[in-house]
Amino acid sequence: MSGDLSGKNILVTGGTGVGVGAGVCRAVVEAGGRLIINGRRREALEAAAAAYPGAVAALGDIRDPEQVDRIFEIARSECGTVDGLVNNAGVGLSKPAHEVEESEFDDLYAVDVRAVWLMSRAFLRQLIAAGRGGSIVNVSSVHAHATMPRYSLYAGAKAGIEGLTRGLAYEYGSYKIRCNAIAPGYVHAEQNEALIRTWTEDPAGWVRDHTTNHQALPFEITPEDCGELAVFLLSERSRCITGQVVRIDAGMTAMLYNRDFLQ
Repeated sequence: MSGDLSGKNILVTGGTGVGVGAGVCRAVVEAGGRLIINGRRREALEAAAAAYPGAVAALGDIRDPEQVDRIFEIARSECGTVDGLVNNAGVGLSKPAHEVEESEFDDLYAVDVRAVWLMSRAFLRQLIAAGRGGSIVNVSSVHAHATMPRYSLYAGAKAGIEGLTRGLAYEYGSYKIRCNAIAPGYVHAEQNEALIRTWTEDPAGWVRDHTTNHQALPFEITPEDCGELAVFLLSERSRCITGQVVRIDAGMTAMLYNRDFLQ
């Protein structure tokens, strides 16, 4: 077990899919936490919440400040004060920077940056009012460290999240509130296929090559791997860790060259 979350209320945004968010939700429940799942599509949210014993569904669009407040009101009425927040919800964008429309830029940053701040702000306010400590885990990406063509704006958004993580950690440490980020490498999910198709006609082949040729460890990173790390950072086992970004990338960013270089 990566950490004990017994008696803690943990809110996960974007927990209705099958990627990192699903792994976080499963890990929270396995660690004994009370899971609060956020999503903005009622049917998908209710189905996701039904999969976890005792989970609370908190419907709301995290881009809207009023709905963010309502999400925390649902959590308060059902569970009490939220102890941990996982800012998992995010969207991708694979497009050359000079071809991106203003609306696409705004949509990307509305979810990947602004909504993270809105959720964190609401979380901080309720903790400070209650006089309690807590933990934020932001989901960044290896793209904040090293990226690829078509991902300039996405990389910028995730770099912003890592800066926000450090700032919040320093600013709210005196309140015993911690803030860290996890930065996954490639975590397979069905919704990634459309993005991968923007640069290859063989997504499955690209994933196989990425796993064997562009990682130090030759196996896929799973949502559960990310969930275990998030639970550790939410738990008291990491009580002196704050302001950090932990890459969970199977060693990809440690490699100077891919494995073809050795052949």
